[in-house]
Amino acid sequence: MGSQALRADFDFEEEDRFFISGVEQVGRSRNTYEHQLRKRKWVVGALVAVGSLGLVALILGLAWGLSRRKLDYDCPHNYDASSADLVFYVIGDWGRGGNANQQATARLMADVSQCMPPKFIISTGDNFYPNGLSSATDPQFAQSFTNVYTAPGLQVPWYAVMGNHDYGDSIDKATLSSCLAAPTSLEECAGKCCISPFWQTDPQLAARDRRWNATRGNVVTRSFPLGPPLGDPASGNGSGTSSGSKGTLDILFMDTVPFIRQYNSRNWASFLYGFKNQSTDAIRNQLEQQLNASYNSGSKWRLVVGHHPIRSYGSHCSQYDSYDCLDMAFVAPYLREYRVAAYINGHDHDQQLIKPADDPLYYVVTGAGSDTRAGEFDGLDPEVRSRDALFLSDKQGFVAVVMAGDTMRLHYYTTGQSTPTYTRLVPLPTWSP
Repeated sequence: MGSQALRADFDFEEEDRFFISGVEQVGRSRNTYEHQLRKRKWVVGALVAVGSLGLVALILGLAWGLSRRKLDYDCPHNYDASSADLVFYVIGDWGRGGNANQQATARLMADVSQCMPPKFIISTGDNFYPNGLSSATDPQFAQSFTNVYTAPGLQVPWYAVMGNHDYGDSIDKATLSSCLAAPTSLEECAGKCCISPFWQTDPQLAARDRRWNATRGNVVTRSFPLGPPLGDPASGNGSGTSSGSKGTLDILFMDTVPFIRQYNSRNWASFLYGFKNQSTDAIRNQLEQQLNASYNSGSKWRLVVGHHPIRSYGSHCSQYDSYDCLDMAFVAPYLREYRVAAYINGHDHDQQLIKPADDPLYYVVTGAGSDTRAGEFDGLDPEVRSRDALFLSDKQGFVAVVMAGDTMRLHYYTTGQSTPTYTRLVPLPTWSP
């Protein structure tokens, strides 16, 4: 009976009672049982703890593996490499020292480049957070750019415009007190912390990474020939560059930071070659002159790239105290006059495509290169959204652009998806100026 009571209390299996030779020993060795019971509880507890740690490690390992998993990226069904005249990528608001979100977007670009290799990559600004570079040797350049976009398919020219953070926006008091607030020459900056947008256009920076090209305080037009690669067997040439047999794409890279009036009172406005050193009249004149020159040259396509939006449902234009779109509204008439197909920008940390019914222009927002604003569009009135918002996303990603004949396809990619989240065909502008 004593033995049955013990089994009822503890329900040991035979292998747990290897030290018992008979029922009579149970009664005589109760202390031994209590000792073994304590020992068993300790062993079981240890095993449970080890098992729990193992389970946690397994879960973390699976999460890490899923975050880095290589998806089976397929070319979009409407992509034909043999008919593509030019492919390039657009990414914005990315430079965060290689954090997890930036790395995820970089991996996405690397994967897609195996399907649609770009000829070049456009950056819509805010290239180096939190407040730009402090010298031509700033390690942030390597941490946010060279060491992140390492895939073979991304070793192509990068063309960047400046964002407000590249000018020094969001600088904290500690950094401001340790850096020169208003130096008057580069000589003053020697060996010191000297935050300035100048460094991104310094030839020393391009020498560190030959891919890098940046625009500051002006408008720069870059022309790209359209057509099959000269390396195509049909061309009889092996250079690998575009033939230009189908015309030219002109992209105007514009520094928009000087046009945002609220920046004039910021503590970074007086940085060397910074906000207060720029002329909005000069930039505006350059925009009109270069658009006119492109139009009269007979270039087939025109695009304009800037950091700040003209149209956006993001926080920089939708909040009651945000006037960025109002400050940039002057650009739109120039774009319509000279048949610009699309205006491309970043600044809002999301991806959007806006096409108003009464406006021939497409407005491409792509500022989702690293951290985004989750739920940014949750409160947007569906009726308002339906008027002109073709695509809105608060996920990390970039845009792959494919030029082919009289069409330009915009493939919006977001992290975690192996095919474009959204694709839009933009026709060649034909409206009368």
